[in-house]
Amino acid sequence: MIMRRSTKIMRFSGRLAIALAVALVAYFVFYRPLQLNWGASADEIKRPMTGDEIVAKPKFNATRAVTIAATPERIWPWLMQIGLKRAGWYSYDLLDNMAKPSAEQIIAQFQNLKAGDLVPMSPDGKMGFWVKELRPPRSMLWWDGRGGVELGLGVVRA
Repeated sequence: MIMRRSTKIMRFSGRLAIALAVALVAYFVFYRPLQLNWGASADEIKRPMTGDEIVAKPKFNATRAVTIAATPERIWPWLMQIGLKRAGWYSYDLLDNMAKPSAEQIIAQFQNLKAGDLVPMSPDGKMGFWVKELRPPRSMLWWDGRGGVELGLGVVRA
């Protein structure tokens, strides 16, 4: 009886391990490349981006894009107010903004973002990325304050 139960458990464990291995391979071969370049065209993936010159050999690199039918001047105010405890992330608010809806209009008090300011990403508003550089209405460069992480937000006219 014990021997049969042990054999069944071993078979199940072996099948589970194989299923997990197949799932991991599928993730890294098929899904992960799509995720790293979500929404970006081949041209956008190849083109130089804000901050590329700062980190010569990044350990992680992703180019994600959203196409918006508007001029950079119309998009810029929305980027200026992005962040937790600010106007939100315009994303999955339940996950990204503590279930608070992202703003649906431009909020004047959040339009004064400048180099050195923190874009909050934690509920207490103390953790996030620091604005390293602003080039209105074209690009905004964030960093971790130590030089280990750089994030560039760019507005490109198609």
